[in-house]
Amino acid sequence: MVYESLIAILEKHLKDLTASWVAQVKSSEYLETYKKLSDEELFRRGNILFSNLQDWILKGASNDEVADYFQEIGTERISEGFPLSEVYFALYLEKKVLWSFVVLKDEVAGVLKASDALEYMAEINNYFDLGNFNIIRGYMQALYSHISDSDKFTKDELEKLLAKGALYHESIRKIQEQMYSEGLSIGMVR
Repeated sequence: MVYESLIAILEKHLKDLTASWVAQVKSSEYLETYKKLSDEELFRRGNILFSNLQDWILKGASNDEVADYFQEIGTERISEGFPLSEVYFALYLEKKVLWSFVVLKDEVAGVLKASDALEYMAEINNYFDLGNFNIIRGYMQALYSHISDSDKFTKDELEKLLAKGALYHESIRKIQEQMYSEGLSIGMVR
């Protein structure tokens, strides 16, 4: 019941959801880079995210698939010159738009029991929270790669500039493995 309701909203209101997101992006003081995109491109990007949410629920896509998709988004946005804060806020607006439709549409609001509503909220939050984490992950991995490739910082300077932790070390290992496979070599991080 919960999944069917969410799928119904996404199918029935995909264009409205996307148009609402585009309007919010255009009126936001925090999304200057997004505002430089054409209306058609903004619509395409918003539509893709809502469509992917629908596919994720319909096909039972794994969290790994969601992670890969959003990491790619993070990598693309840094290469396009988007500040990370804007990318994060744009995804927040997608979630906000979806919630406003869920709350306002009778086909969901009047049908769900409290336990179903909690499950509904958990699914939506899971998708967007995984999205935010993995966008940041992809963005930071690409950032590290760009900085590392620039040869403007030593390994020690990079370690001081970038936060340490599993993501940081994972990024370094990934870049080192890539460089190794391309015949380049830098010291491996342990």
